[in-house]
Amino acid sequence: MHRVAFFDEMAPRWDEISRLGEGRMLEVLGRVPLAPESRVLDLGCGTGRTVRHFLGRLGPAGRVTAVDFSPRMLEILEQSIRDPRLVCLRADVGALPESLKGFDLVVLFDLLPHLERPPEVLCDLSRRLIAGGQLVVAHDVGREELNRVHHEKGGAVRTDRLPGDDLLKAWFREAGLEVEELESTPHTFLLRGRKAQRAAP
Repeated sequence: MHRVAFFDEMAPRWDEISRLGEGRMLEVLGRVPLAPESRVLDLGCGTGRTVRHFLGRLGPAGRVTAVDFSPRMLEILEQSIRDPRLVCLRADVGALPESLKGFDLVVLFDLLPHLERPPEVLCDLSRRLIAGGQLVVAHDVGREELNRVHHEKGGAVRTDRLPGDDLLKAWFREAGLEVEELESTPHTFLLRGRKAQRAAP
């Protein structure tokens, strides 16, 4: 089954499937520093549970751009969240519009294992950050459990894996991101990097 069709089929049950990890999601994303006026790019946003988290932490000047390649996921999101600070966009993370840039925070929650070319995507996403902006890879499940679930689910996600810490850190360095936090537990995963500040003139 094609990936888009796979996630479209899952969309009506996505919130129910994800409910068990809700507390872990809030815990892991709650550790990410976020100013009230931040511009957030939420990639692979699904039906919007991460979107709700970020909107709840942002002030009136904050913005969230929510991106997913599943039209059914975005349809459910747009029906359930009405907020002037939110913009929804259907796009593939590997082929984002050039206009998407200037973000304080780019988030890949439960997404990185599904990317076809992660190093290239991370380099592209780094370009879309402002100087000093953050890129976050996070999961509400540990690496071993995540990889096992994907393998057992089969189909479009059978070979999707979260790589080891050393490889992930190397990908971040190649993208010009300094790793500020990496924590891998049996129940959660968080990798947070920051784009270098511009040198003073």
